[in-house]
Amino acid sequence: MKLASALPILCTVLAISTPASAGWLDKASEMAKKAVATPAATETTAQESTTAQSTELVGSVMSELGLSQTQAEGGLGSLLSLAQTNLGDNDFSQLTSSIPNADSLLAAVPSLSSDSGMSGLLSQAGDLGSALQGSAMVYDAFEKLGISKEYIAPMVDIAKNYLEQSGSEGTVGLLTQGLGSLL
Repeated sequence: MKLASALPILCTVLAISTPASAGWLDKASEMAKKAVATPAATETTAQESTTAQSTELVGSVMSELGLSQTQAEGGLGSLLSLAQTNLGDNDFSQLTSSIPNADSLLAAVPSLSSDSGMSGLLSQAGDLGSALQGSAMVYDAFEKLGISKEYIAPMVDIAKNYLEQSGSEGTVGLLTQGLGSLL
């Protein structure tokens, strides 16, 4: 009979303590979720760091030349596109490994018609024209982005300064070699 009389008290104690237990379980559940989310959070932090580094280069171009983000990204991408054309795969990979988000910069290059602008004229000029066509494509891309071609050399200088500070050894030389027909 003692058990029968203790049962209502036990139920009352459990009913009162359940919210406290639920709160503890909620906290434990939140901690478990955070522990599981930590690798993704670390990955996101690494991506944000890479984006910040790329944004540092794009930001430098924007602030020093007074360009929009679209113009800065497209201009840098057109320079990288020319370097890609002139460098071998290994050299270009070494260069782009020092430029975070180089793929997104390359994707920012505006699409150009093959029969318009200076590059279109040079495409019809034979071997001499094809040798100069890469540079003309940069000029055409800058024009399409609304950037004066006088900004090409300063943009190249900003990229070189960035690579001197943040790039691996030899990347400034690779950029210069890749942009040789433009410089």
